[in-house]
Amino acid sequence: MAVAHHAADRNGNTPGACRRRGGRGLRAALAGAVACAAALAVSPASQATAVTRSATTAGCQARADARHTDWTGMHFLGDVVCPHNTGSIRVQSTTESSVNGQIAFSPSWFVCWKRGSPYQGGDIWYYTQGDTVSGARTAKGWGYLPAAELASATHPVPGLKQCTWS
Repeated sequence: MAVAHHAADRNGNTPGACRRRGGRGLRAALAGAVACAAALAVSPASQATAVTRSATTAGCQARADARHTDWTGMHFLGDVVCPHNTGSIRVQSTTESSVNGQIAFSPSWFVCWKRGSPYQGGDIWYYTQGDTVSGARTAKGWGYLPAAELASATHPVPGLKQCTWS
């Protein structure tokens, strides 16, 4: 399962990180290209050390070793990766809150959940970072997506922690 945003490997390498190393001839260049292609073909979700299979719900997978840091400097250990509808990330967990970013690709990771205003029959919202930034640029696209947009039979998604500020 490829994870759309933050497509970097566990060492922070992004697709642009595969560069020609040295000038040792065609054989070395081809070997390097094959190694880079193989590294880029492996999705970040599959690179996680441990995927908790017991926490899989309708396509969501918990990743205990995933690390994220939000725009405030808060660190998160663990996330869930879920398929979802693309949509707007809101600054707060309310439908009246301003849009802070967009999730353009699915699936995506979510670091925690909290209760917020009702949206399509539920009040659970998931904290993540959008693929694009709009609104408050300093927040770097971090915000909330309502649970109704996630493809999960259960909310909150099993294996995901409640946000500490909720």
